[in-house]
Order: sequence, then structure tokens, then C-alpha cells
Amino acid sequence: MDAEGRGRPREHRRRGVGGGRLAVVCLSLLLVFGLAGGAWLGASDDAEDGGRDSIYKYLTLWEEVLRLIRGSYVEATDGRSLTAGAMDGVTDALDPFSVYVPPGEVESYRAAREVGRRHSGVLVLKERGTAYVVAVDGGSPAEAAGLERNDIVAGINGRSSRAMPLWELRRQLAGPVGSELELELVRRGNSVDVSLTLDEYEPLQPGFEEVDGVGVLRIPSFGSGTAARVEALLDGYAGDSLLIDLRGVAGGSAEAAYAVAGLFAGGELGSLVDREDRKLETFEGAGGLYSGSIDVLTDRSSQGPAEILTAVLRQSVDADHYGESTFGYAGTLQQIELPSGGGLLETTAAFYTDPEGERLNGRIRVSNDHRVNTFSFGEPEDGSDPVLEDALELILEAPTAPAQL
Repeated sequence: MDAEGRGRPREHRRRGVGGGRLAVVCLSLLLVFGLAGGAWLGASDDAEDGGRDSIYKYLTLWEEVLRLIRGSYVEATDGRSLTAGAMDGVTDALDPFSVYVPPGEVESYRAAREVGRRHSGVLVLKERGTAYVVAVDGGSPAEAAGLERNDIVAGINGRSSRAMPLWELRRQLAGPVGSELELELVRRGNSVDVSLTLDEYEPLQPGFEEVDGVGVLRIPSFGSGTAARVEALLDGYAGDSLLIDLRGVAGGSAEAAYAVAGLFAGGELGSLVDREDRKLETFEGAGGLYSGSIDVLTDRSSQGPAEILTAVLRQSVDADHYGESTFGYAGTLQQIELPSGGGLLETTAAFYTDPEGERLNGRIRVSNDHRVNTFSFGEPEDGSDPVLEDALELILEAPTAPAQL
């Protein structure tokens, strides 16, 4: 066989390696996704090892998978870039709150976490590579700039959000007061450009009003003084029905949510449980603040403390639930230092309801007859609240029954 003939099989083998490389990469990432996503389930459901499994167990396998991927590449690869990209994908698959921070960026991200959304008032998450707005705080710079729930954040300061990992996106939104961010948004199929100036702001406080004979308690955020404010607002209210509006409430203090729940319900309300099924904290309430029927109004952005309060009231005082199913996340995050120098922010404990002991790890769903579409195509110019009006109509049409204390 001549030199040209000998060269052809070698060229074919090279193309074969390229195809095999793609297959190995896909299979390896699928393997890691499955194991990482099931790490906690294995920790909580495997009775034989007593819940000793954790994500640390899979880091060894992770290293083996990376070696396999790098060994299958024909071209030279940058190990750091490969690790960062793969970890971004894995944490995206775990939940929208998990974050991988590469070495060299851990300290700056820790500082950004301390700021949180105090300078922006917007909660942005990322799923399947798409950054989107979960909630916008009332009275915040984000609200003043015109951001809306469900906006897709396509770019920040001219850079595509798809190429921007979640840690960097959050760091941008937690920048110094006075920073200017030019946001490219996609809203209901249209491109919208927004200028966001970061600044300090005061979260809105709970408010109360009577609408059509129903008391409406609006809780826009959960903080250290929320329970005391709610107690003061409801002092003397003797109406038959109370609607607690938790739309757009994403984040805040879980302890504050339990404190508010404890105003209405007595006994053990819930607990914080780690990966090894150990109760880290138990929450109790005295109840007795209000004796009428209680209803809760949520939307798709209601998460964390809003979900805790919703779950406790549904279980403990038989509250009816209106609006839309909640976001589906109530847990605590911890930043773990990796041997590489990077950081992994992951869910290390979750909240459970009692006495059933059900984990709050999914959306709290609204029954079909209580469903109100909270997705609106822009705010009504007349200042009306059609979602609240529809919810009140359903409440007034429902048969009345005393709440179970």
C-alpha cells in the first residue's frame, strides 16, 4: 500500500476519535448530571448508610470524568475552562440557586452575596443557560427602572448573559451604589432596553386594607420586624375572612416567615433538616391572633419564606390557596471551599412541615378551582389589581367555614 493509501485509514481514525470524543463528553456529562442531581436524594432515602452520602462523595467521580473527557479530546484543552463550564452545567441542573465559583473569584463573590439584592431589588436566576427575572421588590431601583417578573435578561452592558455564569451575573447586580447597568431584556417576545442604577432602598413594609368585606394583608418581604408589624396591623380586626397576599415575595428570612405563621397557628410548625436527616432547628407558634377563615394568594415567583408561610397555613389552619402554584424552593445555601480553590454554593438543608414531615422541595400547587392567572400583560394604567379582584371573587363565592385552630 502506498503512502497515500496508508494515510487514509489514519485520517479516518482521527475523525472517529472526534466522533467518539463527542459521545464520551455527552455520556460523561449525563452521568455527572444524574449523580449530582441525585446526591441529596441518595442521602435522604438510603436507609442502609444512614444518609452519609453527600455531594463530596461524587467529587472523586467528577475528577475521573474530567480525566476521561480531556483524554478523549484530540485538541489540547484548558482544564480550568473545562472544569468551570462543566460545573456551571452541573449546578444549573441541581437547582437554579446552586453556583460554582472558579478559583480567584471566591472572595469577590462572597462580598456580592453579602450585598445580595440590596442595591438592585431584583432576583435573577438561571436555568438551562437562560437568565430570567423571578421577582422585583417594590420601591427598588429595579422597579423604578421598569423591570418586570418573567423578563429574560439577554445581556448586561453589551455582554450576552448566556456567556455569563450565574456568579458573575449576580456580582454585576450587587455592584457599588451608583453603578450603571445597561440591560437587554426580552419581554413577551419584544426586545426592551433598560438602564438600572444601583442604589440602597428600604423594603416595603406589610400593609392591610379591607376590600369587599375581606381583610387583605400584603406581606412584600420577610425581615426581623415583619411579625410584629403584622400583629399590629391585625390588632382589632374581627372580619370573617383574611387574605394574605404573598405575590412576588422571593427570598427573605425563613425565621421571620415562621414567626408570622406562629401568630396564626400553634404547636410545632416545621423544622430545618440537613442532608443527614438531622433537625437543625424546630419552629413553634402560639397562634390565636385571628380566628376567622384564612386564604393565601401566591404566584410563580413566591418562594422561600413565602412558601413556608403558605405551607404552614394550609396545613395548620386549613387555609385555602389561590393564585398560581409557587416557585418550588425552600432551603438554606452554604458556600463550600473546593480543593481547587474554587467555591460551590449548594443547598445543604431544607425546610420540612410537621407533623407529616414533608419536605418543601417542590411547588405548592393551587387546585384548579382556586387558580387565578397572575401573569399580566403590563400593569393596568388605572392602578387596579385584576388578580386580587378575581381572587376575592372566588373567596366570596366559596362556602364559609371557621378556620381550624
